[in-house]
Amino acid sequence: MSVLQFARICFCLSAVVLLPAVFPSASSTHNATGRFEVYCDGAGFFLVKVDGAPVPGKLFLFLYTGFPRIPYVPKEAWKDVYVYRLGCLADGKCEALARGKGWLDDEAMPDVRCVSGKYEIELNGQHLRGQFVAKRHDYKNPPRLCM
Repeated sequence: MSVLQFARICFCLSAVVLLPAVFPSASSTHNATGRFEVYCDGAGFFLVKVDGAPVPGKLFLFLYTGFPRIPYVPKEAWKDVYVYRLGCLADGKCEALARGKGWLDDEAMPDVRCVSGKYEIELNGQHLRGQFVAKRHDYKNPPRLCM
C-alpha cells in the first residue's frame, strides 16, 4: 500500500466520522431543549433555543391537566398550553404571553425522566412551531401550591 492510498483511506474514514457531526441527521430535529417539572395540576416546560421567541429565546409552557393531584399528560394528543416568559411561573401573578398547543410523544407520568414533543404557538403575529426534548427537574419545595 502506497502512502497516497493510505492518505486517501484516512481521509475517507475521517470524513465518515466527521460529516454526521457537521451535518446532523434528519432524526435529530429537536430545535428546543430544556427541562420540565410535574406539578399537582399540570406540567411546566422550561424551553431554551426556541426559534422566534423573544430575546433570549426562552419560554415557559404550562400544560394544565385539570386533574388536581393527578399530574397525567396523555401522549400523541394536542393539548392547550399557556406561554409565559421564562422565569415566570403560571401562578396567577404573571400574564400569559400567548396560548398555543403542545404534543407529547410519550405519556408524562410522575416518574418519567425525559419527554419529547412539539409545540405550535401564535406569538406577536408569528406562528412558532418546533420540536423539543426536556429532562425532568425535581425540586425540594414545590413552586406551585394546589389546594
